[in-house]
Amino acid sequence: MKSKNFFVVFVVVLALAVLSCGAWAVQEPEYAEGEAIVVIRGASPLICGVRSLTEENMRSTAASAATRSGGSVIQLFSPVEETPSAATEARSARAAAGGRLTVAHLRAAEGESTEEFIARLKKDPDVVSAMPNYIVRCQAAKIPNDPLWPRQWGPAAIKAPEVWRHGTGTAETVVAVIDSGVIYDHPDLKDNMFVFSKELADKMCAESGGIISGDFAGSHGAWYHSKIHAYFESDPYQAVPIGPAPTIDGKISDIDSGVLETMSRIGDVTGHGTHVAGIIGAAGNNGTGVSGLNWKVRILPVNVLSYSFMHRTQVETSDIIRGIDFILAAKRAGANIRAVNMSLGMWASPLKMEGSAYDLKIKEMSDADILVCIAASNNGEDIDAPKDVSLKGMRPYPACFKYDNTLTVGALKEENGGLLPDTSYTNYSTSGKWVDIFAPGTGVLSTCRTTELLSEGFDASGYLSAFGTSMAAPHVAGAAALLFSFDQSKSAGEVKKMLLDGADGKTAKEGYSAYGALDLNGAWEKGFGGTPVTPVSPDVDTSGDILSVLAELPADISQLTEIFSEDQLVGTEEGLYLDFDIVGRAVSGLGGREIEDISLFPVFRLSDGAMTDGRLCAAAFELDGTDFCEGGSREDIAVCKIKPDGTMLEYQWAAGENEYVNGRYTILDEAGNIFHGRFDGAKKYTVVLFVADNGDFDLDNRAGVIVDPTAIVAFKKDERKNSGGGGCSAAGVGVSLLAVLIFAIPAVLRRKG
Repeated sequence: MKSKNFFVVFVVVLALAVLSCGAWAVQEPEYAEGEAIVVIRGASPLICGVRSLTEENMRSTAASAATRSGGSVIQLFSPVEETPSAATEARSARAAAGGRLTVAHLRAAEGESTEEFIARLKKDPDVVSAMPNYIVRCQAAKIPNDPLWPRQWGPAAIKAPEVWRHGTGTAETVVAVIDSGVIYDHPDLKDNMFVFSKELADKMCAESGGIISGDFAGSHGAWYHSKIHAYFESDPYQAVPIGPAPTIDGKISDIDSGVLETMSRIGDVTGHGTHVAGIIGAAGNNGTGVSGLNWKVRILPVNVLSYSFMHRTQVETSDIIRGIDFILAAKRAGANIRAVNMSLGMWASPLKMEGSAYDLKIKEMSDADILVCIAASNNGEDIDAPKDVSLKGMRPYPACFKYDNTLTVGALKEENGGLLPDTSYTNYSTSGKWVDIFAPGTGVLSTCRTTELLSEGFDASGYLSAFGTSMAAPHVAGAAALLFSFDQSKSAGEVKKMLLDGADGKTAKEGYSAYGALDLNGAWEKGFGGTPVTPVSPDVDTSGDILSVLAELPADISQLTEIFSEDQLVGTEEGLYLDFDIVGRAVSGLGGREIEDISLFPVFRLSDGAMTDGRLCAAAFELDGTDFCEGGSREDIAVCKIKPDGTMLEYQWAAGENEYVNGRYTILDEAGNIFHGRFDGAKKYTVVLFVADNGDFDLDNRAGVIVDPTAIVAFKKDERKNSGGGGCSAAGVGVSLLAVLIFAIPAVLRRKG
């Protein structure tokens, strides 16, 4: 026994000595030696529908392939659809259409290297692809031991508070976090953890065809963990349910204890996953700690990190794939998983990664209508032109797996409390055209381990600041979760488009990413235009003195450049809107009453050959009653012209044609009569604006054209004055906000005050 201990110490000391020898430094293998993850086409028949490869058939197929290559089967994963990528098709004329493919984790014969094993496997005509079981590490830079910040800068920088006016999230939305785990009983997270019902757990296990096994009822998720030995061989544990018994302080030995109850209560190996989870969904407005981007989301932890004495924590691709299988099984069984966060990665050759099992599993999540948010990595490299010689010809994965519903995220730093175009870039974030979008990643305050385990993400207070693309990716995942909460019918592709189209192209775009910096407010504006606003011909008795003009909605800024700069307008498919920060400043304090909602018209334009300097013109728009104060009266709204400089002019009520003068407005009901009474959300109304060409209410200061951004401000209804029905109550506003989030063209942009 003493000799064995001496030998181990000698090996470790020798290894450390070699590692200190500069050019002779030993590099740790990037994969588990002698293992491969293989996609196999076999003779296993399809039964009972599209997901029906039985475990027996798959095990037979995998065993045959392993035997032919002199290896053995370690474990199976859920089968994948045989829909080869372009890279796979280009390399193999054998790719057949349709059916299901077996995915297996194989071990080589003793003494055979990974390269030799994979080369042998690829000669097998039934092997579609074979990849090493890569070692993947967290994409967060080392956590600094900084004191707690008095506030969070990330949510404000991406304009989350503006979107919170409309809603702060819902428990209906689930985000899976593939990471080191989550301290699920953390005071700021415990109320937002996903819990598997017995019905869902049973259905999920049945759905997987036996690949997913274990009693997950009552748990928060699963831990897929492999014990890593000194020579980087690994033994996978069975899936460990996470919780729900309270987490334990834990010791390093508990990670590989093999005792199910102990392992299920570790919660988070390093604290990394807890930090990520807090950015996405720490409970907001609860008087505790920090606020996530979605205050009421449900977090589903999928723990994959293992412990290594050389690198502290790492994860094998096989465990990531097992975790992905778990997510897909839960999704198919009915869990409303809308997004997945993957703040981990490594650099590898595209030839080995594209068409691999890892590649196909990421695609499978994308195809399942899940938005996959991935950290770009922290090498400070341009992916297409890395300066590090050792990275030539390589790319970071999974960041460079590109599918319809994947998003790769780089990291930004705080400058003067927010993001600035020229100084918010970080020197560690990977960049280039492979990166879709950037988000806050430096000095990000979030939740962490409250008890020490490996000390990598620990502060007894439960909160600390960290930096890395690991922190940037969950900003995007949390933003997506918030957008999904407004309309669950939105597809992952639609929300991805909102995030990208709404990005701030002035920051971190040129030379850094495809779209720029995350702007949650801009994304909301792109996707949720509100209820219809239709320009119509004014139906008022003008007696020939007023020119009725049909309003135009310019599609681009070219017709408006003399009045607005590009940064003052937000472009959507429905039209151009004045930036809402300008609108908010303009109407603040209006009327001395609390504002409930603001409905912003797209910028409209009037032009007519009969228009002359000083000529009074009328423009009309049809709106739904939801754009007013539901159940309120005319006294509960204000109609305002908003100027680009952040000032405004208030239109005054016109009760009849003798009051149709410059700067007045009237509202007509569905019968064409001047509105009286209370607004009904189920009805439509016509707003008529009266503006004199080149007058005070005309922004362009020239004859022949009138330009106007208008907003309808709805005040909180005075219940004492309007007792007896409706009003801007919490329930009424909820209905109004739900209605306004139904997409229509063109649209009123609305904001809750």
